[in-house]
Formats: sequence, C-alpha cells, structure tokens
Amino acid sequence: MLANVSGQLKPIKLTLLDLPLIYAALRSSHDIDKVTDYVTANPLTKVIAPKLGYSDVSNRFMTLAPAIKPNLDSNTLTILALPNVAENATLPEENFYLSNNHSIELTNNGFVTWSAKHDSFFQISDIDVAILFSFQGGKTTQQAIDDIQINDMVDCKSSILKLIEAGLLVKKIVETQSLTSSDASKPFIVESEEGQKPEEIDWKNIKPDGRTPVYFVPHMENHLPLALGVLFNALASHENGNLLEHFLLVPLQYLGPGELLNGPYKKFGRGVWLFSNYMWSIELNLQISEAIFKHDPKNITIHGGPSTPDYERASEKFMNENQSVSISVHGEGEVTITEIFDVLSYSRNSSSGFDSFKMSQVQGITFRDALSNKIIRTESRVRMKYPDAIPSPYLSGTFNNYGGRVEAAIIESNRGCPYGCTFCDWGSATNQKIRKFDLSRVLDEITWIGNNKIKVIWIADANYGMYERDIEISEHIVATKRKYGYPKEVVVNYTKNSNKRLVDIIKIFNEGGIISQGIISIQTTDEKTLEVINRKNIKTERYDELSAIFAEQKLPLSTDLMIGLPGITVSAFEKDIQHYIDMDVTVKAYPTQLLPNSPMADPDYIEKYKIKVDQQNFVISSFSFSEDDLKYMKAFYQTYVMADGYGLLRYIIRFLQWEYGVQASTFLRRLLEKATENPGDFPLITWAVKYFNSDKCMPGGWNAFYFQVKSYLISEHGVKPGSDLDVVLAVNKASMPDDGLSYPLSISIEHDFTSYFVSGKTNFIPLKSYSEGVFEVKDPNNMTGMDLNSLQYDSHQYFWELNSSVARPKSVTKNDEAA
Repeated sequence: MLANVSGQLKPIKLTLLDLPLIYAALRSSHDIDKVTDYVTANPLTKVIAPKLGYSDVSNRFMTLAPAIKPNLDSNTLTILALPNVAENATLPEENFYLSNNHSIELTNNGFVTWSAKHDSFFQISDIDVAILFSFQGGKTTQQAIDDIQINDMVDCKSSILKLIEAGLLVKKIVETQSLTSSDASKPFIVESEEGQKPEEIDWKNIKPDGRTPVYFVPHMENHLPLALGVLFNALASHENGNLLEHFLLVPLQYLGPGELLNGPYKKFGRGVWLFSNYMWSIELNLQISEAIFKHDPKNITIHGGPSTPDYERASEKFMNENQSVSISVHGEGEVTITEIFDVLSYSRNSSSGFDSFKMSQVQGITFRDALSNKIIRTESRVRMKYPDAIPSPYLSGTFNNYGGRVEAAIIESNRGCPYGCTFCDWGSATNQKIRKFDLSRVLDEITWIGNNKIKVIWIADANYGMYERDIEISEHIVATKRKYGYPKEVVVNYTKNSNKRLVDIIKIFNEGGIISQGIISIQTTDEKTLEVINRKNIKTERYDELSAIFAEQKLPLSTDLMIGLPGITVSAFEKDIQHYIDMDVTVKAYPTQLLPNSPMADPDYIEKYKIKVDQQNFVISSFSFSEDDLKYMKAFYQTYVMADGYGLLRYIIRFLQWEYGVQASTFLRRLLEKATENPGDFPLITWAVKYFNSDKCMPGGWNAFYFQVKSYLISEHGVKPGSDLDVVLAVNKASMPDDGLSYPLSISIEHDFTSYFVSGKTNFIPLKSYSEGVFEVKDPNNMTGMDLNSLQYDSHQYFWELNSSVARPKSVTKNDEAA
C-alpha cells in the first residue's frame, strides 16, 4: 500500500511489480526510460510477468508517478548499509515476521527503513522489500524463499540473513490465545451426573410425544444464558413439575438460528418460544420470531428481558411494530412465566392460542388478543420476595449440554439497586429493594463454574461490594481458582458509593491472580449533569479518597464516564478528563444510549431535556450540547485514549503541565485541532490521533514519532530544548512495546525520572534538579508478541505500556510481575 500516514492522500494498492518501478523512479528522478529498463530487467518481473512490455510499465508509471515522492531526505540522515554475514551462515528454522511498526520510507536514493534494534535507518533495495513482504503473517525462511520464487536469480539466503541481522525481521513468537485463555475450542458439555439420563439434556435423543414443545432461544455461544436457564427451571419446578405434563421443555443448547429451525423446530413443530431481549440480542431475536410466525402464526412467542419496552406507549408501539410478538413480559419473569404457562395449559385446545380473559389476569405483561388483535396491558407485578425459590440452572444440570464454546458464566448474589440514575433501568426495574440470594447457593455456583473450567465470571449485581459478605464471595472465587485453575477473570459492577471494601476485594483478586480491577462508575463529576441524571446521592469525593488508597497499594483502577449525558457540556467533559489525568486514573468513556425501560427513556424526560437519538437510540444531542459538540467530545476522548490511556504521551503530558503550566486538557484539545486542521504538519502525530487506537502500531517506529513530538512541543507550546525534555521523550519512547527490541531494557538518563514522576504528583521539583538515573522497562507478559485485544474479557484496562517503576498497575494472571 502506497500511502502517507496523515491520511491526506488516498492509499494506492501495490503489487510486487510496483516495487522496482518505485525504486527506479526515486533513484532516477522519474526518468521514464531508466525506470522502464530497470523494471523489465528486474528478477521480480521475469518471474511474475516475463512478457511485460515498455507500454505496460509506462502506463503504470503514469498512474503512480504523482504519489512517488520522497518523504525523507537521504542527505540529512545517517543511513547504514545492511550488515555483512558469514558465507557459511545457515538460515534459522524459526518463524519470522515483520515488525508491527514496520514501514518503508521513500528517499531520493530509494528505500530506507528504521531498525529499533540498531536505532538507525538501513538502505534496502526493491528485492529486499519484496523479501520482507514475503514474511507477512509470519513464516519460516524457507517458506518465504519458496513464495517469492526468485532464488535462482537472487541470493535470497544472504538477503534474509542480512535483514535478520539488521533487526528488520523479528522472530515469530507463538502467540498465546490470551493471558486468560481457556480451552474454548470444544463444545461445553458436562459429564452426566449420577441419576441424570443423557436423553434429558440433548434434543436429538428426545422423541415427540404430543406435548407442546417449549423453545429457549440463546443468543450468545460463549455465554451460558442465565436468564433463560432460570426460566427453564421456573417452568420445570412449578408446582412439582405439573407443567411438564403438557409441555416438553426442549433442552437448553446453543444452536444458531438455522440450526434451531432446521433441528428441534423441524422435529417437534409448533410450540412456545422464549426470548430474552438485550441491546445486543433483540434484533436477532425479533428476526427469529418473525421467521417462525410467518411459517406458522400459531406459534406463541414470549419476549422478556431489559430491552423489551415497559413504558406503556413504548410497549404498545413495540407490539404494533412487531406482529410476531405474542406476549411481552415486564420486569422479573420467573413467576410471570409460570402463570402464563398455566393459562396456556388451560387453553391448550383453544383455536385462538390462549384464553385472553385468563391471560389478562396475569400481572406484568402486554399481549395481543388473538381474535381482535387488540393490545392488552395488565397490572404491574410485585417483585419476587424470595429469589432462591427458583433452582439454580448451574446446580440443577440445566446447562450441562449447552454445547457452545463457553467462555463466561453469569451469577447473581443479589438483585436490586437503591439508586435511580436516569440513564439506567436497574433501579427503576427492581424498585430499588435489594434481595439477596442464599450465600451457599452463590458459593456452590462459583465452585461449579471453576470445576467446569469457565474462564470468566460475570457477577450481575448492580453494586458488588455493598455488603460484607461480598468479601467472602471474593475469597471463594480465589480459592476456587487455586483448586481448579478457573475462573481467571471476574467482571463486576462495583458499588456506586464506593467504600474501602472495594479496595479489599480488588486486593483479594489481585493477590489471587484473578483479572479484575477497581472501577469507579462516576459517569461525570459535573454537578449540574449529576442533578439532571438523578445521581446527586452518589458522593464523588469518596471516589477521590479511594483512588488515593488504590494508588498507595498499587492496585489497578479505572473510572467510567459517559459521553452525551443530558446536562454535560464540552467544557465539563474536558474537565472530567482533566480531573482523572491529574489523579492518574485511566478513563473508559461510553456513548449514552436510551435503554427502553430507563427513566431517561420516559417521553416526558426526553421532551424536558430536548434529547435526540439516532436509530440505535444513542443520544446525539440534548439541551446542553449539539450534535457537533458530541462529535468533538468523542474525538477528544479518542485523543485522550491514545495519549494517556495507551500512554503514547503520558509522561509528556505531565511534564508539560508541571513544568510549563499547560493543562492536559488544553494540550489534548490543541493536539486534536492540529491533527484535524493541519494533518501534514506532523504526520505521525496525525496518525496517532486518527489511527493508533485501532491499528496499535507506529509506522516507521517510535523514534520518528517522538522526533516529531519534540518538534511539536517546541514549536506549538514553547518548550525549551534541553536535557529534561530529552529525558521525558526517552522514557515515553522506552515505555512503548517494540517487537524489534529485547526485554528487559535499561536506559541511562541524565535525570532520575522515577523520583521526578512519583514526587511530582504532590511535591513538584523541576526535572533538571534531579541527578542521573536509570530507567528500566520489562515485558513479562509478552506484550510485544501478544494479541492485545484478547488480553482480557472485560476491556477496562489499557494493555500497551510496558512495565516500569512508574507504569500504572495492571491486573493479569500470566506472570505476577505484571500486576
């Protein structure tokens, strides 16, 4: 691909034959005759296109010529020739690959590329480039030679050895699936427990027997579907199994839509279908519902879950827009579903499907009258007093033959939330009263999850850490991992009014090798916005106290913000980011979405605060910000993610703030403006702002990037060149993972940066005042060779910056050094 990193020019897709053309054009100052002679005589041409003629080369040259411009001046650079290698040297057998930061630079004398290993540029030929590209994806040296097919004309062996010695080809490290990987390649099946017949847990072994089939529609292969499992058990255990006389509960197994329709449905036929709707599943669920309704309108479909609308107008609209939905369930569904099935059992011989009068006596539903097609809404239902009344789907064997490639299991230790934040449907959905599950049940479920080697536990409490017993639950998770090796990661929603118990829990997890971290769900520190979203009862100052404790004990911590809350302004959002940069706490920010049953989705609330949403119900504007404001806030946040989250400018930001009084938010704003308005001025900075968060690489290497950063700081912020600036740049550069280097890595620096950074948060002393020091970075978890997107199931941590004395704590399990 021929492109510039600032994205100003449209990339041009290249072939191998373009390499000699570009190479010759650069070296001959675009002399068409010399270009044509070189290309037609080139070994690549003779192998790939031996009949290529003058006109072919000329036409391609005319296409590429405008883009073939040197981006570096070879006269101003120190450029090395590729190192010599011994004639009797043998090719290594290991896999090699191109560095993540690899790029070919164009000069007036051909191609050069940067080597992190030698901290220098190397001159390379078009054949060298072709050989390098043959290693894309990782190959052995012999595989690369076989692929390029020019070994008869070129000494590929010598070229490869030189490229390896120059550090341009890096050994292919076998990538671990993730730091928390489990064997998810096999379908999830639990060995049949004593007394449990195999045919009871596999639909293939069940024969139609005249009972009405009940289909449970899972939507995620890698999760055990807790909600559907609870409904299964509610029906199975209702009145000692009385419903099973008339209904065949099709075992809960993961099947894709096609497999479900062509498998169990084809075998058992018309029945009752249960769907649990979430933001990520409702669209697919409605598609399946529509398909079975079209096939046979006498199928009965029941939709529940948090994305099934509860507000009366929204519910009626949902039913009218989705004619395939027979019944909507509002709120908790365990008791409701059994009462619905009581009516269906009574009405099983009815030509209309069910008795509408009896169905109207079931609380907490909206349904469609089969005869009149009228939408009927019943009275609201009071929540369950005893959640333990329904047997655990884990402990009862309901999931024993789920069959998906399971990574995660969800448990509840309690239900309810005492807060009424308008963006969330938790408090409103549960009427704020918290009800606990029996502790022994919760602990037994954790044991079951560990024993069955499931990697991740989702604790679906609204405020984990609110109760003292949460300490015991956390300790049991660690003890389970110690015994079985699983779970490896815990995903939780920590208590909103955070307390020291949260610190204790994270410490337990951290010391026990469980991936988890403290999460401060602040959403915003802006007082006006907190009032609009009904969050004034959550004390933000307590978060700051906790942050200090986490920092003191070196425990991982992050905070959640929301982008686009009604009440927020651009200035307030920038202040939120500034606040957490000052506290050195990483930020994860999420767009605000109207959940169907949240107070924010109330039509009166929407009208009051002038909320506008897109087709996916994400907020795009409100009374306090415009659509353009929202776009800016999102771009500002992404700039923060690059600069401080992944740490590309983490130490530079603080140096600039402490030494020159430039607030981090001001620096980020101006950086974003520069990359947007003048992308060609500092192209690698523009690349970092626009593309780093998705591509996780720096074309041309970190040296070139920090050279541009230095120029930017001097020209845009008046930073004075000197030993202090050089130290900050060197530290930030060393902290970036580079697969062309070996770790641990130590650098000598003119000023002790560790002492400066640690003391600077509370007792600032200029960096130049510190004596010489050494800065060391480590890579105990192979960040340079790892798939960084798979390091953990939950994504609250930024895995990028290497370990050092000043790096933020991370929660990982592969090596205790990393925590």
